Amino acid sequence: METTKPMANLCVAWLQGDATVVPERSMIDPEADTAERLKKARTELWRRSCPSGLQETNWSHPDLIAYRKQIDRVRTWEVGQRGLLLAGRTGRGKSRSLWALLKRLMCEEARDVGVWTAADWFAVLQSYVSYGRDDAQGFVRACAVRPILVIDDLGQEAVMTSRQDWARSHFFALLDQRLGAGLPMLVTTNLTANQLAGSGRADEIRGEPLVRRLMELCEVIKFEP
Repeated sequence: METTKPMANLCVAWLQGDATVVPERSMIDPEADTAERLKKARTELWRRSCPSGLQETNWSHPDLIAYRKQIDRVRTWEVGQRGLLLAGRTGRGKSRSLWALLKRLMCEEARDVGVWTAADWFAVLQSYVSYGRDDAQGFVRACAVRPILVIDDLGQEAVMTSRQDWARSHFFALLDQRLGAGLPMLVTTNLTANQLAGSGRADEIRGEPLVRRLMELCEVIKFEP
């Protein structure tokens, strides 16, 4: 009766040239394993970043029905398209549709997405100024090269009065770099174009560099009935 050889004997026999003995190969595909790890990490990042109240949504809710066209446009956005600027009052589904899109991009497609609220982004930006030294350029460049960048609630950030022009110039640099690299941004705001430009005059709004860059980078989705 044939007996099973111990694993050590099998390995020795294989090393000595016994072609009939082949050690079991690893069944792990390194690329597939790396991809799965990335997917799990980005799924966890989405779960921790997304407000709990936005993780599940009834899209048939009466408050959202009037904005279903805009919501569907956001949720079906694909990498390779222009970015999106979601504009409208609170409670119309801007952030909900954005986080639903991010769930697909991060959890299902394992995309590399940088997600910031505007308040956090500008707070970090200001932290790079110390004793009059401006070290913010590195932070801006790091954000500028992320494959997908999200800024939620633009216009709700708090910036010191003395640094408003400085902060806007760095934000403009961010937009400019992403436009030059062809990288998309996904932005939500409660502000109108007038408020973003800081003016009520149409000619000034069209000439405002920051608004113009946003329009060049993003398709505007107006959450209006």
